Amino acid sequence: MGQTPTFSRYYLLFLFLLTCWQTSFSVDNAHFYRATFFFGEPRFEKNHLSSFDFIFGGGSTCKGLNCCSDETCLLNIYGPTNALALGKGVKKDLTKIEDIILHQLEALIPVDCFGQLLFKGQFNTFEAVFSWIQNIRKGFLFQAHIPIRNLRICGVSYCDLSPQDCTCPNVNYWWQAFLEKFDDILALHNLNRANVCNSGIGDVSLLVGWAKNYEDTDYIDFIDATFKLGAIVPTGALKNEDYIFSLPMGYNRHPAFTASVDLSFGLYEWVTVGGHIDVNIFANKLKCMHVKTAADQCGIIKLAKDWVCYSKGNLLNFGLYFKADHISRGFSLILGYTLSDKQEDCIIPCDKTCIDCTIANNDEMLKKWRMHTMHFIAEYDFTQEDWKFGPRASIFYNYVAGGKRIFKTGIGGGTVGLEVAWDL
Repeated sequence: MGQTPTFSRYYLLFLFLLTCWQTSFSVDNAHFYRATFFFGEPRFEKNHLSSFDFIFGGGSTCKGLNCCSDETCLLNIYGPTNALALGKGVKKDLTKIEDIILHQLEALIPVDCFGQLLFKGQFNTFEAVFSWIQNIRKGFLFQAHIPIRNLRICGVSYCDLSPQDCTCPNVNYWWQAFLEKFDDILALHNLNRANVCNSGIGDVSLLVGWAKNYEDTDYIDFIDATFKLGAIVPTGALKNEDYIFSLPMGYNRHPAFTASVDLSFGLYEWVTVGGHIDVNIFANKLKCMHVKTAADQCGIIKLAKDWVCYSKGNLLNFGLYFKADHISRGFSLILGYTLSDKQEDCIIPCDKTCIDCTIANNDEMLKKWRMHTMHFIAEYDFTQEDWKFGPRASIFYNYVAGGKRIFKTGIGGGTVGLEVAWDL
C-alpha cells in the first residue's frame, strides 16, 4: 500500500489559512489527472472588500486519453509497458534470478504485442480549496489560495497482451518466469505496483493584483479587468518515485511564478462574456527518479534510477465563459471552457556515462499534455442592497471534453462563499 502523509506537519498552516480565505485559479489548479476548476471572474474593485470561499469537489474514472487522444484504460495513457526491454541499460546482478530473467528477455524478438503489459485501475479524488482575496485601495488586492487533496488509485491490475498462439518453448519459459516473478523483479529495483492513496495539502499560492471596473461606456454595460502576479510555493508532498502509480500533491515541489489576466464585458443588463489567461513558469529542480534507458522501452515502468536536473515545462491556461447574470433574483448560470496546455518536460541525468540523455528524454511521461474542460455552474447570490455581508453558494460540474495524456476525470461539487464590505 502507498504511503499516506499525515496532516500533522501542516496543522498550524491549515488553521491560519482556514481563518482567512473570490474564486480565481491562476494557481495550483490544472493537473492531468482531473478536470480543471473554473478560473473565476474579474474582481470587483471596491475598497477593503473581503471574499472568502470554500470550494469542494470530487470524481472518479477508470478511463484516460492517450497521446493520440483516444480513450484507453486509466493507467495506459502512456502506452503499454514493453517488458522485454525493461532490463536494457539497467545495472544487473546476474547472481539473482530476477535479473537473469531480465537478461534473457532482452534476447527475445518481439512479435506483434508479445511481451507487452497493459495496466488498469481506478482513480478517485476529492479536493477542498480555501481561498481568500482582500482588496486594499484603488483596485490593489492580495490573494491566498490553498488546496487540500485526497488522490487514490486502486484496483491496479494488468493484462498480458502477448499472442495466445506463441508456442516457442524458450520464449514461453522465460516469459512465464517473468510473469511469475514480476513483483519480485520490481522489488529488486525498488519499485512497487500497489494501490496508492495520498492525502495532504497542495501547493500554496500567494498573489498580488490590480482590478478595474469601467462603466463609462455607450454600447455595453461595463468592462471589468483583473491582473495578478504571484508565486506558487511548493508545499505539496512529492510523488513517491518507488510507487509506480504515486501522484504528487502539487507540482512535485517545483516553485513557480504565476501571472494571469481576467477580462469581462456586460451586455443587455443580464449577459456577461469573459475570458481568462494565465501562465505558470516552473523553476528547475534536482531530483532522483526512474528514467528510461533504452529506445524500445515504453510505458509507465522504468527500472533504472538516477539523479537528474528536472526542467518542468510551462503550464498555460486559456478560458472563456458566458454568464446569464441574475436571471431570477440572485440566480445565475455560467457556461465556461478552459484549455490547459502543459509543455514538455526535460531532464539532464547527472551520470551521463550510464544514461543517454536523448533516450531518457524520449519518454511519453515527459511529453506535453493537454486538456479541454467544460464548466457548468449554477449559483445563487443572497446579497441584498446595502448588506455588509453577502453570502453566496453554487454547484458545478467540470467535464473533460478532450485532450491527450490525461485521466478523464469529471469533477462535481459546490462552493460556499462570503463577501464582506467593511466600508459599509
